[in-house]
Amino acid sequence: MLNKISASKLQGLAIILLALYPLAIVAARLDLMHFRNSFLIFIVSALIGLLVLLLSIIKLAKGQNTEKAGLIIAIVLTALPLSVLASNIIKARTVPFIHDITTDTQNPPQFIAAVTDRIEGDHPVEYAGEEVAKQQLAGYPKLEALELDQPIEAVVTQAQEVADAMGWDVLAININESPFTIEAVDESLLFGFKDDIVVRLESFTTPEQNVDVPAKTRVDVRSMSRVGKSDLGANAARIEAFLQALENRF
Repeated sequence: MLNKISASKLQGLAIILLALYPLAIVAARLDLMHFRNSFLIFIVSALIGLLVLLLSIIKLAKGQNTEKAGLIIAIVLTALPLSVLASNIIKARTVPFIHDITTDTQNPPQFIAAVTDRIEGDHPVEYAGEEVAKQQLAGYPKLEALELDQPIEAVVTQAQEVADAMGWDVLAININESPFTIEAVDESLLFGFKDDIVVRLESFTTPEQNVDVPAKTRVDVRSMSRVGKSDLGANAARIEAFLQALENRF
């Protein structure tokens, strides 16, 4: 049976399968299909691709030199997307299976503008509580608020600039009452998944500070995916990148 499957057929099938991945992504981004259907296409394509890869390797080991080029192409075209999918699967197993990350698990910043911006089927904005907090602290033990020896007015200005530089779509800014907040939305590169972000800024003083010394500023961030169970570490990475960029400005 293996002899009846030519290298050209395997190569052609590998090309078709490779094309299905970007087509599934485009269809999801254009709302032509639900992202879960796109994921289903990914899974089916990956399973068929794995079969094509194995058959190509076997034929390459047994085949003639005339088939070698076509088989190598089939192997490369199926191995590339499979390696990307495998890396994501491995990554998903190394990060907490959650989608809501915050620098303050005891009193997380609250979403306000995001409530009206979400649609039916999106996750609720309420923090899930202790169960999520435990998983986050185990997976990201070093993720914490940023404390700056700067007045809050200076920090909030730089925070807005960092949010703009990171390409976030700012939904609301509150600088009229404490705590100051910035709410924004960020989209994933491929599927355009939307994640909500809220930055909370508060002034504080330490007991040893002199009254003439300006207050410090504490910056907390919360980043939450609108859909999906696991974020593959995207929300934690976003928070860390924002806080690092903000700290670098002072």
